[in-house]
Amino acid sequence: MRNACIFPVLAIVLGSQISATAQQRSLDPTNFIVLGEGLAAGMADFSLKDVFQEKSFPNQMATSMDVAFPQPLFEGSGVGNVPGFPALPVRYPGPGQGSVRKDFPPQLFIFNLSVPGFHLADAIGARPSRPVIQTQDMQKTLVNLILGYPAIILPNKPLWTQLEYAQAMNPTFALIELGYFDVLDAATNNDLSRLPNVATFNTNYSAIVKALRYSGGTEVLVTTVPNPLDTGYFTTVAAANLLVPTDTATLASRYGLRSDDLITIPGLIAMANQMRWNEAPQLPPNSVISAATAAAIRSNVVALNGVITAVAKENGAVVFDLNATLRRIRTSGLLAGSYALTADYLGGFYSLDGYYPGWTGSAQIANEMLALLNQTYGTSFPFIGLADIVIQDPAVRHSIAFAGTPVAPQAKPGRILQ
Repeated sequence: MRNACIFPVLAIVLGSQISATAQQRSLDPTNFIVLGEGLAAGMADFSLKDVFQEKSFPNQMATSMDVAFPQPLFEGSGVGNVPGFPALPVRYPGPGQGSVRKDFPPQLFIFNLSVPGFHLADAIGARPSRPVIQTQDMQKTLVNLILGYPAIILPNKPLWTQLEYAQAMNPTFALIELGYFDVLDAATNNDLSRLPNVATFNTNYSAIVKALRYSGGTEVLVTTVPNPLDTGYFTTVAAANLLVPTDTATLASRYGLRSDDLITIPGLIAMANQMRWNEAPQLPPNSVISAATAAAIRSNVVALNGVITAVAKENGAVVFDLNATLRRIRTSGLLAGSYALTADYLGGFYSLDGYYPGWTGSAQIANEMLALLNQTYGTSFPFIGLADIVIQDPAVRHSIAFAGTPVAPQAKPGRILQ
């Protein structure tokens, strides 16, 4: 009688295990395609250039996964503008450039489709258009140089949007890093009207994920939207004295700052120069972000990430919480070998623009994504050694903690903007 009870139970257990094994997801990274904006493109130090593109987190992931990953590499001074800083005129070739694209003659196709300055809607609607260099429009020029080149100079070739391009590449694995610029644009311009509408974001994000998931069984990894306020572009009043040669009370009094205000990089630079030369306090626009504005930005980020998580769950995509990763770096820093990096401005994690990471920061993001893939798909992709990459990282060489030798994690940076 006892055996009669055991066999049905055992059959159920084995059946469940067989079913789970049969449904186990597998990952083929052969055609690894990335849809993104400046963060996934490898933007850093105010432009998109090969020295940082080659260390972008998608490219470091591709190296670890041992797959081809052609990118539209740019020479010398790079291309593009960044929010929160003065825009440069559209002049290409620029300083240090011959053919602009380093891969010249250009590769017929690229796999990193990320375009700096892309809002989510641009992934669906922005299409290359002639001429290649649009002297009055930097964004259209970037679209042409990244998504449209070389098709735009050849007869009878299709000019795809980012999503169309991705679909045409028949991806086996797609990574979507979109939405960051939507919020970054609003935060750096101190303009809440630029924050994305959550309902519209939902519609567009769902369309992108569905188009990739159901057009060939593509495995999709999506990232949450980081909060720009966690980056080095924004500094608290209490921490500003590490960068400006005065104490917190004097700084707050001189510039009429509240304790919960946030100061942008242009604001910090202006304060440092004015304090050094004893000039009258006069800040450029958008130098200070109020607590109310910061709260609205945080609320929007939470809402957008709710959308991303729900859309991913509905369509069987994997979610990487990039927002949580950058938040942890903000609160706890990053130990790379014997170097202690922070998310502060000139703290070593972010490049000189303050919100795009350097080589080591990108490697950390790549490692955490690889760990998620290994856990989800049972893969065994190796991790990037931070101790090796940090030594040559330009963002670390520019940091206030760097003096040619490693620093202890407890070390505090000295003043720099003097």
